Amino acid sequence: MKQPSPAPTSPAADPDPYRGERFPAAGSLRPTPETRYSAWYATRKGAFMLARKEELLRRLLSGWARRSRSLLVVQAGEGMFLESLWESGFDVTGQESVPALLDAARARLGARAEYALSAPDHLPFDPCSFDYAVAVDALEFCRDQEAVLREMDRVVCGGVILMVPNAWSLSGLCCRRGAACGPLRPFLQSPRVLQRLVKKVFAGQRAVWISSLLGPAWSWRPYPPAILANSLHTPLPAGAVIGVRIDFGPLSTGTPLPAAVRSPVSTLE
Repeated sequence: MKQPSPAPTSPAADPDPYRGERFPAAGSLRPTPETRYSAWYATRKGAFMLARKEELLRRLLSGWARRSRSLLVVQAGEGMFLESLWESGFDVTGQESVPALLDAARARLGARAEYALSAPDHLPFDPCSFDYAVAVDALEFCRDQEAVLREMDRVVCGGVILMVPNAWSLSGLCCRRGAACGPLRPFLQSPRVLQRLVKKVFAGQRAVWISSLLGPAWSWRPYPPAILANSLHTPLPAGAVIGVRIDFGPLSTGTPLPAAVRSPVSTLE
């Protein structure tokens, strides 16, 4: 387990140092990149992608102990993944920078979670306040990703999971050619850039990489053979969604709660 690191200096006076249209007025859920994600998840292709994201997240979580372990969800949005992580057995806290989105998460989970309104690059927590942290549908919206990762590194003592849309995937290539694939196009992330950031911020820690959704967006449907190909997990950065788990210490032995672990996850050096 790593030792606590010093707290960051005070943030700049700029009320929005990291996201363009990220701050709607309290009580308003006008369209933002994050709310467009939620609306897209209600469509057929969006629902299919959401299911694959949840499978990938469960796969990455399989090495972590859960009961009585605290987990911070960075930029929790309306609480979709916050709720599933609570159901997985963690004591969850949702951090969000948009008051209206945090209100939506609070309405969704109530007293089952704790909540924090703050910037993701200046978290209001002491060093090593949490066992783990997760950022899903989050990092791609942050202007200063390195600062966000450093804050996650500061407040966590056990490990971090990151998941982003992959610019190197077939669906990413189709998006860049103008194909319709929901709200992904402006937020596609380069695995090479993310890997460099992970190595820089979490130097010396073990990183496990895995991706899912190997097919293009037109193949995202719950019928064979497309569902079989798109449900495969690979350590190569080939799927539409790429995830990385950074472990700050040895993994627990066995699977702490019932979870389907089909095969060991490979490590990308």
